[in-house]
Amino acid sequence: MLPKWTGDPKDQTLVQLIPFLEYLATMGFDDVRTVLKSFEGTYIPAEFARREKILREKFEAEEAEKRKKRPKKNVSGLASIFGVKSHSPDGMPSTEEALSEGKMYWDLVRERGQRQYMEFEKKIREEGEKWLKEREEEEKRYQEEAMKSMKSGVFGWFGGSGGEQKK
Repeated sequence: MLPKWTGDPKDQTLVQLIPFLEYLATMGFDDVRTVLKSFEGTYIPAEFARREKILREKFEAEEAEKRKKRPKKNVSGLASIFGVKSHSPDGMPSTEEALSEGKMYWDLVRERGQRQYMEFEKKIREEGEKWLKEREEEEKRYQEEAMKSMKSGVFGWFGGSGGEQKK
C-alpha cells in the first residue's frame, strides 16, 4: 500500500517505485493484479529491489557457468577484440552482446524504453509548437463545422435554408 502523500518535498516514495512501474509497463503482463498480489503486505520498492537482486545474482551465476563452457575464441569474440560491435536495428547493442556484458533481458527492455522516451521528449522539444498549432487549427475547423451544422439544422427546422431570408 502506498502511504498518503503529506506534502513533504523529501518524500521519495514515487521515485522509489519507478523500477517496479517500469517493470510492470515493459514486461507485457495481461493482468498486473497477480503481480501486485504477490507483493501484498510488503513495501513494494524494497521487496522489488530484493527480488531483482536475487534474480540478478542467479542470472550472473548462470552466465558465469555458460562462459566457462564456451569455447575461448569465436567470431564475436574476435570482433570485439578489434572494437567491432554488433547492434540491433535501433542502434542498441544486440541481445547477445548485452548478455555477454552481464545485462539481463530486463535491463535491455529498460534501456530501450528509456531511449525511446528520450527520443520522444526530443521530438516534442523540436516539434511540439508545430503539433500544438496543428491541433489548435484542427479544433478551430471542428468548431466552425459544428457551428455551420448547427445553424443549418436550426434554420432548416424553422423552414429557412441556412441563413437566407425568405421573402
